Order: sequence, then structure tokens, then C-alpha cells
Amino acid sequence: MGDARDVQEVPQEGVRTPLTAEEELRSRSVFATEIGAQLARQGWAVFPAHTPEERIRLFAVARIIEERLGCRVEAVPEDVCSMRFTVVTAAHEAGPAAGASGQLDA
Repeated sequence: MGDARDVQEVPQEGVRTPLTAEEELRSRSVFATEIGAQLARQGWAVFPAHTPEERIRLFAVARIIEERLGCRVEAVPEDVCSMRFTVVTAAHEAGPAAGASGQLDA
């Protein structure tokens, strides 16, 4: 039998180890590459975000993608565990067409 000193502590559930500044930059770059490629192909992407920290990271990733693609990218929570990225076109930013009242003519 082993000695009690041989027992190692198991990390507690929910305890997070923060990333170093370099690790954070690398992870954002990798996420931007993957999400950006999907945006370029289909105009939208969904990516997991289970914690507030992950959501904050993905908002920053959207800004990186904007710089790379040269167009506006919207990042919004899709549900409690994912973010949806969408390429915003000029028509989407402008809203309804000029003169459209939103009502049907009789």
C-alpha cells in the first residue's frame, strides 16, 4: 500500500486556469482562422462559448476577423452555450429599403 503522502490533490470542478497573454493571443488567432474560414464560405458560423470568459474572447475574435476580411462581423449569443457570427452586409446595416413603411398596401 502507498503512503498517504503519495496522494495528489485532484483539481476542483469549476476551477479555471487563466491563459497567459501569449496563449490568449494564440487561441484568438486560431479561433479567428477557423471561424473566418467558415464565414468566408457561408456567411455565418456558430462556435461554442460556455463561460463569460469565452464569450468575451469571441467578441474580440470577431474584431480580428473584421480586420482580416475587411467587412463588419457581428457576434451574438445564439443560446447559453454558443455564439453566432454573421458577416454584416451594407443592406443589413441600412435596414428596410428606403420608402418601405412595413405595411401592406390595400
